[in-house]
Amino acid sequence: MYQSSTIINHIADFTSQRNTELLAFSLLKSVNNMISCSSTKIITIDKKRDIRANISFENDHYTVNDTSIEIDSALRHSFEHMNDSSMAALTLKTETGYSVIYLLHHDRKSEQFLIINLEKKMAKENAYILSGILSIYSNFIKLLNESQTDELTGLANRKTFDSAISSVFNALPQEHEKVESERRAPNKVIVKEQHKYWLVIIDIDDFKRVNDEFGHLYGDEILIHLAQIIRSNFRNEDLQFRFGGEEFVILLSANNQMECMQILERFRRNVEEYQFPNLDTVTVSIGVVEFKKDTFHITSIDYADQALYQSKRSGKNQITFFENMLSKGIAKKSDIQGGSVDFF
Repeated sequence: MYQSSTIINHIADFTSQRNTELLAFSLLKSVNNMISCSSTKIITIDKKRDIRANISFENDHYTVNDTSIEIDSALRHSFEHMNDSSMAALTLKTETGYSVIYLLHHDRKSEQFLIINLEKKMAKENAYILSGILSIYSNFIKLLNESQTDELTGLANRKTFDSAISSVFNALPQEHEKVESERRAPNKVIVKEQHKYWLVIIDIDDFKRVNDEFGHLYGDEILIHLAQIIRSNFRNEDLQFRFGGEEFVILLSANNQMECMQILERFRRNVEEYQFPNLDTVTVSIGVVEFKKDTFHITSIDYADQALYQSKRSGKNQITFFENMLSKGIAKKSDIQGGSVDFF
């Protein structure tokens, strides 16, 4: 039997997290420490039944966000059966033993499942203790999601944006780091990384007029519809936020400016063609800047904001890149760039 202090320590560990992915890591670590199992994984599936995220632990090795994994038909059927019957747990017989499946969390966007693979059936005392821990986990992730989600649109909120944008910024390589990496490996084939991020600010055109003519409740309905268009036009890995008011922010991954423009132009056109209730047309203006490590993320936000207002000044319902403004001489970079400030 587990000591109560051990169980409390596991609970304290995962409830100290303020990031859903780190929370999932911590849960897998706790499960593997408490139960003798061959592997564990947490799979998040969207309403289209596509995998949004996968975190697995096997042989002391984590695999994160490998969305290319295949889910066999028996497991998919189990997920659907659990949803249809509102089951919290299900044990499935496999060729190598047993899979115990728990429904960790579900909302209007996705469901999250924990799969524990065992050689033998789980002991009753283990099942009892794990059930209690997972109930705490489920309640905690609900609170975490509520604190990080915009109540009206269901997108991530401004508070989440501030922490997420800092995390992505810190993970970006410096330009000189890429060069040094190539210099240190002269005899190896270097595949240059083309993956880039673009900071995108979206603003609804003439939104004040909508609120003045139809009222704020109708304005809220427009915001909800636009959030739905954002979800359907951008990928899950493209971070999506309601920044405040009628302004939305996307951290978009695209190989180059042309690809980014194509993605955003498709979105802009879909908004323009969308049949909003009681309105002939709703349009958006968009400002974009490439998100780089040599520019402070706060400065990047300012650049994207400048590009947004250039779209507004130029007639609205269009996309402006800050880089294009630089080339035309209608904007200039800040004197303060990333890594150029000394703190005393």
